[in-house]
This record gives sequence, C-alpha cells and structure tokens, in this order.
Amino acid sequence: MITLRSEKCPICESSNRRLLGKPGRISDVFKNRGEIGEVNVVRCLDCSGKYIHPMMYFSEELRKELYNLDYFNANGALEEAKNIGEKVTIMAAVKNLAGETRGKTMLDIGCGTGEFLKAGADAGFDVTGIDVDSTTTDFITRKYGFRTVTGLLGPETFPQDSFDVVVLSHVIEHLQRPAELLGVIHGILKPNGLFVMCTPNSDSFGEDLHHLYGRFRYDRAKCYYLSPFLNPYHIIGFNRKSARRILERSGFAVEYFKVRSGLEWEDKTRRLIMRSIKVMGALVNKGMSIVTISRKPVAASAG
Repeated sequence: MITLRSEKCPICESSNRRLLGKPGRISDVFKNRGEIGEVNVVRCLDCSGKYIHPMMYFSEELRKELYNLDYFNANGALEEAKNIGEKVTIMAAVKNLAGETRGKTMLDIGCGTGEFLKAGADAGFDVTGIDVDSTTTDFITRKYGFRTVTGLLGPETFPQDSFDVVVLSHVIEHLQRPAELLGVIHGILKPNGLFVMCTPNSDSFGEDLHHLYGRFRYDRAKCYYLSPFLNPYHIIGFNRKSARRILERSGFAVEYFKVRSGLEWEDKTRRLIMRSIKVMGALVNKGMSIVTISRKPVAASAG
C-alpha cells in the first residue's frame, strides 16, 4: 500500500519548489499502482535539494518487498563488498577525528551487507548494525558475527548517549522525514561523538548525464533525477548545500565534507563508460557521492 501526502521540503521545510517532471522509469513493483501517477520530482528553491511531491509513504509489507537482502543483488549475484575500499578510506578519516578507538562503540544504521561494520571493526570499534529486514541482519550475523538489531531506529531503540560513532550511509535519500532520524541519531550519540553521513550527490555529473540520456532515449517530458520507482528507490536528492543545511539544522557541527568521485566503487557492467563518467565528474567537481563527518557538540548534551 502507498499513501501520498502533500508536504513541505523534507530537508528544510520550505514550500518553495520548482517542478522537474514526472519520474521516468518504473519497475514492476510499482507498475500497477495507479496512485504513483500523481508523484512529481521537484527541486526546493531554498535548500536546492530534490524530492518527490507529494511524498510517498509505504506500508510495512511494501517496504519489506523493496528493502531486503535482494536489494543488493546485481546480475544474479550478491554485491557484498562493492564499495569496501571507500568505507576503509572513510573510516580512516573517522579514526583521525575520533582518536583512540579502543573501547569505543559504533552503530551503522541501514547496515546492508556489512561493509561499514567490517571497516569499523577493523579500525578498532565495537560495532553494532541495525537494518529493517531480518534477511540482511541474519546475513551479517552469519558472515561476521557482529551484533545486529532488526527494525526501524526510533527514540526508544537505544539509550541516550550510547555510541561514540553513528554511521548513516546511503540511507537518508530513502527517508520521508530525514530530520526525525537525525534527531534520534543526535540523541544516541555521546557528547563529542561523530556522525558519518554518506549520500549520492544528486547534482553529480553522472546524475546530469543520466537525466539527459533518459529524456533522449525514453521520454523528453519525464524527469530522470532520483529513482522513486526503480531500484535504488531514492525519494530525496542531496547536494552540497542541502546536505550541509540538514546537518546544521539538526544540531551537528560539520568537520569533514567531501564530494567523492566514486572511482573506488566496483562497477560490474559498462566499466569503461562508468569510469569515464566518474573521472569527468571529478574533473568538473561534480563527483558521485557526498561524505560528511560531523560532531555532536558537548554543549548540546549538557543542556
């Protein structure tokens, strides 16, 4: 079941937006759902992020159909270490900001196939993962033996001030109300704790090219930014301005902000084309992903 709600920008709560078009391609999961015909892709005129309007809310049954271990399959094979190189690089930056890791705890929200958990454990953190579907958490427990929790993260899932580091990697672009989750994360972080947020750059060279290609090949009237009805089902798109905006609005102090090329990602198909797109994106400063590391100010906890 899908519920549509007319809401303000999920990043900055502005009502000022510009229509970009109807979403382009649609997967079989959504093809017989007539309500999606009302959905548009828009750009916020204040924070410059992209999102769908009206906003789309899934029933628990549909959410489980979309987000399970099969989500990470490509060409019939599970991609369980596609981006491990990038995770190791990011964890090195986290370790540099965190100092001594021995005895420190890390939570990975939307832990997927466990890449960040593995990188975090290798960096010396005591790691815990949480994901919405048991097929994912069971896989991690079997493969690595890491502690996992199945379900949605809410205010009561963990006590306040529980973790030294919280990771939210390529999850926020799936959330209808991302600020609510960032508020929970702020609460469960210890004073001076670090929050790692990674998300696709919706203004990347690759996204621009994908949009132009979609209009040329499929439908000139449609919008091919985001992919609300096609895996990976993104309903929000962040860029430099909007990513920083939501972090600062949520009480975090940004200490590390990088737009990464995506060259560390392993591409299974069209390798030469994808590498060329990533190189070009890096050259024009429009890389594939945004990586941020922010700190929870001590004063925020004292109040």
